[in-house]
Amino acid sequence: MTHRKFNEPADPAYVPLHVGKAIGEDLGYIGDDTGDQISAQNIYYGELTGQYWAAENVHDAEYMGICHYRRFFLNRKHQIMSGDEYLELLKDYDILIPEAIRHPQSYYETFAQAHNIQDLDATGRALKELYPDAFPIYQGLVEGNEVHSSNMFVASSELFREYTEWLFSIFRLAEKEIDVSGYDEYHRRVYGFLSEQLNYVWIKWKGLKYCEIPIGITQEKAETVELKKRLAEEVRKGDPNCGGRALGIFREVMGRRPDVMLGASDLSGDLADMFRVLYVLDKEQQEEPAKCMLRITNELDQLILHYRLVTRIISSMNGGNASTEEIDYLRDADISNAMKNQIMNMMEV
Repeated sequence: MTHRKFNEPADPAYVPLHVGKAIGEDLGYIGDDTGDQISAQNIYYGELTGQYWAAENVHDAEYMGICHYRRFFLNRKHQIMSGDEYLELLKDYDILIPEAIRHPQSYYETFAQAHNIQDLDATGRALKELYPDAFPIYQGLVEGNEVHSSNMFVASSELFREYTEWLFSIFRLAEKEIDVSGYDEYHRRVYGFLSEQLNYVWIKWKGLKYCEIPIGITQEKAETVELKKRLAEEVRKGDPNCGGRALGIFREVMGRRPDVMLGASDLSGDLADMFRVLYVLDKEQQEEPAKCMLRITNELDQLILHYRLVTRIISSMNGGNASTEEIDYLRDADISNAMKNQIMNMMEV
């Protein structure tokens, strides 16, 4: 499932499917916008529009499954699984799913922190009405702390279609209660979030034999990469307002897509420090232009390295073990009060 161009695996078991193709630019892949399809609802369903399309339109496969343009099942060598490896496992298991993630709190509490809990409640009510004997399983799983995320699984085509019909029957009923009209770009994909735990509910309800497989992430989220590029381009301009503009871009994107900063999206972990650097840069340009970091470079990646180095040196000095070279670097850098205050505040947190 993809909404971006990517380097697809060479193994023919992997077939790129452009989800939301009806409302997106043609990527040159097979799209989810033919035959019986709900492609235009991708903004609400995410990769599930691709799952729906496959269930309704693919009739020549014995087994079917879902992965993503940057998330794949891994074998024991931590390589992307091959078609033959899937088939070997499916001799012994009904379905292959991602390894469970265990949270320090319940799934219900975790969902409530990131989404509208009323949507999960509506889904539970729909499931209880349609499949009352599955509801106790659902209750137990949402009250537990075990989550199988990513909407990835592999099974026989028969089970793939059966699960898809079961899932969408629940959503068709839950839709009557769920109102996404006020949601931002990220949160309106609510059905994609809701389905992650429902897959496991269905597996337990059916009594299927399942195998948990590790997931590998091959690249940063496309939206994360795009944000980093935009920020770097803005800072590279080097004018007196570039910090403020870049900071505005950062806040605007985070307001729409808070997922770009998640660990699975920002693999390098740079975005948090990017924000700190931009905050300092904006302050410097307003209050201390003579000590602005742009004296050093207007390349954002280099400014991040400078910020991290200064942070380490100040930490070493606070501990009384800074080297002469570190002290000399800090003196020569002649950092602004804005940077010093930002770093000291971070150390106090």
